[in-house]
Amino acid sequence: MEEHAAAEKAAEKSIELPSFMDLLGIDMHQHIWGLSLHQWLPVIMSVIAALFLCGISIYATRNPKKIPGGLQCFMEMIVETLDKFFRDIMGSATSVFLPFVGSLFLYILLMNMMGLIPLLHSSTNNLNTTLALAIIVFFSTHYVGFSRNGLIGYFKHFLGEPLWLAPLLFPMHIIGELARPLSLSMRLFGNIMGEDTAIAILVGLAVSLFYIPIHFPMLLLALLTSLIQAGIFAILASVYIAGAIGHHEEH
Repeated sequence: MEEHAAAEKAAEKSIELPSFMDLLGIDMHQHIWGLSLHQWLPVIMSVIAALFLCGISIYATRNPKKIPGGLQCFMEMIVETLDKFFRDIMGSATSVFLPFVGSLFLYILLMNMMGLIPLLHSSTNNLNTTLALAIIVFFSTHYVGFSRNGLIGYFKHFLGEPLWLAPLLFPMHIIGELARPLSLSMRLFGNIMGEDTAIAILVGLAVSLFYIPIHFPMLLLALLTSLIQAGIFAILASVYIAGAIGHHEEH
């Protein structure tokens, strides 16, 4: 209970812009299932991002045409671009895993950029969100490795070559695998939280300086950072999966 209270106080003291829930006059201190509404905010924003992606995908493909136009053409361009990009990493396995890594990239990119929209927040500036995404990648990678190579075949991957170095390489590989979720989550969380905090501070200064938009250059930088961080996360996820199934050897 003390750790929970300390985490809640730390979240409340963080520098951030108001959300639409603050403008609605909702008491962000009230608790639902043991968590305050302030702690539920990243979950709400991540659900909004997921619903938006699902909604626009369904709308764009509701009446597909052989000669696409408008939104369908735009969505097909995104899919083709992602397919070409990840094919250099995953090879022929791209056709199987593109829905996963591609959706991961678009989902993280949208959550990153939501913090740049007034009254919305980036879910990825919360460590719980990024850690959940990293854990999904971690278990997906090893599930694919076991299913494609078998238990023994995948286990040999951790022993390394030559075999006499296995007592040294095996624990190093295990430590490296366990460190992946931490590095993935901390990298994304740290960058997005840093940019959101900087934007919030600059917006406060802009208000005190007669609304001079001194935060505008930071917004442009945040757009680039959001794209880069989403790309890094998805690229590392595809590299991990390609390594688990052995497609890195194909190239």
